Amino acid sequence: MNNILKIFLFFLFLFGFFYSCSSDSENDDSAPPKEIGPQYIVENDSIVEFLKTHFYNYEDFENLGSNENVDLIIDTISGDNSSKISLFDQVATMKVDIMDENDEKISHNLYYIIEREGNGANPTVADSVFVTYKGQLLDNTTFDTRKNPVWLDQTSVVRGFQEFTSLLKRGEINVNNNGTYSFDNFGIGIAIFPSKLGYYNNATGNIPAYSPLIFQINLKTLATADHDADKVNSIFEDLNGDHIFNNDDTDEDNIPNYLDRDDDGDLILTKEEYDYNGDGSIDDTDLDGIPNYLDDDDDGDGVLTKDEYDNDGDGEPDDTDGDGIPDYLDKD
Repeated sequence: MNNILKIFLFFLFLFGFFYSCSSDSENDDSAPPKEIGPQYIVENDSIVEFLKTHFYNYEDFENLGSNENVDLIIDTISGDNSSKISLFDQVATMKVDIMDENDEKISHNLYYIIEREGNGANPTVADSVFVTYKGQLLDNTTFDTRKNPVWLDQTSVVRGFQEFTSLLKRGEINVNNNGTYSFDNFGIGIAIFPSKLGYYNNATGNIPAYSPLIFQINLKTLATADHDADKVNSIFEDLNGDHIFNNDDTDEDNIPNYLDRDDDGDLILTKEEYDYNGDGSIDDTDLDGIPNYLDDDDDGDGVLTKDEYDNDGDGEPDDTDGDGIPDYLDKD
């Protein structure tokens, strides 16, 4: 990537704001949340009915130019539109597992259409994405739209938005001679999903509680995220792979790993024990299958790393036997 593009991306990310589509919302404490399983069945039935009776302006998306975009329009199949192809006959389905009140998995259907895949890399569910989008309810109410691209942190948006955006690929950045920029061949798609992948019982703005959501998303570009700058990309700090980042907290200090500069609480920064020997691989000194940056006893000698790292308080790792191997990595 040339220097101009690097500078452009740096400042674009620096001044981007992470707002809209946020998973934050105002809780409705007036009634307990509905049971997830039964509510999903009701909502999925309503989504399927919607898909069967509605179409979108798919003709407008045909033969798009590389830098063109078209606004999503959804209408009812009736009258002059009676021959239109339904959404139901065009969507694909992704399964997203949600844990219910009894800690049982309930797969939720996320319906989607990819109009243009894009030419670049896919974002992960942890990355930051530079997008334009339009959000609607099943009654065609538009609750949010961004015609100018904004940066969004994938760990902070609603689950359905996060999961679907990871299916798209970023476009190509063109920096013009006059300092303006444009994007070509960026990913374009539509996602429709139940409220548990959105705001569920939390009404927010003009989105009522228990509202399935529709999003058109255009993925311009992305930034690989390392939220805590610990040299471990945030996607790899989702240890249980559930795409929920706040429940991975190795040292139980109430700071999730993706925001914690010392994941295992051993007083050594993660970035300093991720690859101590500089060989390009993740260190696991005691070969116990737990990388050092997540292991509270790196050398497996029965002494916690934090208790043998710097006992003399000089700010340097102790090396009692003078063999060049710090005590916390020395089995002998």
